[in-house]
Amino acid sequence: MRFTQKFSIRWVSVCLLMAAVRISAQEINISHCLNSCPDVSRPTNEVSLHHVFAAAVIPETGEVEWVAYRVLPESIGIASLLPRWWEADRLLTGGQRDAALEQTPGFVQPDLSNSQDREYRTGEIRVAAEDRGRLTPMTSFAATPYWPELNQLSNMSGLPQSMRTGPWSGLNQAINELTAVVAPLYVVAGPIMSQQSRGRSSESAKARAFYKVVSDGQRVAAFLFDANLPPHAHFCAQISTLAEIEGQLSLALFPDAELDYDAELVAALGCS
Repeated sequence: MRFTQKFSIRWVSVCLLMAAVRISAQEINISHCLNSCPDVSRPTNEVSLHHVFAAAVIPETGEVEWVAYRVLPESIGIASLLPRWWEADRLLTGGQRDAALEQTPGFVQPDLSNSQDREYRTGEIRVAAEDRGRLTPMTSFAATPYWPELNQLSNMSGLPQSMRTGPWSGLNQAINELTAVVAPLYVVAGPIMSQQSRGRSSESAKARAFYKVVSDGQRVAAFLFDANLPPHAHFCAQISTLAEIEGQLSLALFPDAELDYDAELVAALGCS
């Protein structure tokens, strides 16, 4: 299948010991990444490979450093009715703690005592907001049988709801739309942690920003999202550069690729 053009790996966990992703003098080509996956900033990080994404996780904290995935025209689908839950990534040597995660939605019964239409709203229930989300979006892989993999904690980060449902979601949609009419796109995404959060567990760590970098193999478009962005913010206002994001991460996101920033790719994503 094209989803795993180089490899068809389901139950594999690779610990990257060298930046060039070489083990025992053999080069491992991962179809989720353009040429090579991002360099791992710490040699103890683990990279978990699944059908639709790869993720680097810091074992001590369970913090996801980056995810990489390739969106194909035939992988895009409707995800609105797909079940959401969280589960530990069993491929990781150290595992991931999922006991503390609430697996069922929290509900809030609003106080309607002062509402003019309270007689008609006595049964209203709202779902409580959750400030965590998927770095690899379900919509990009809803047409594949592997979408349940995206419910694993190795794809989870503390994406604030207002940012996630606004500009972050808008960029995901733009990537899907461009892929459907042009060509497969490679994406790397992840958090940029605050200094105070480094070394903490994933439950308590806070990111000050999130990035998503998109490439068609020759060109690159980079976006940097402040964690406090409101839902009405537009992703086009978050345009950055690959050099800026890599500098903040101290991490090469496309280590073996020669990419040029091109306004045409940004424009193709809907940004004039």
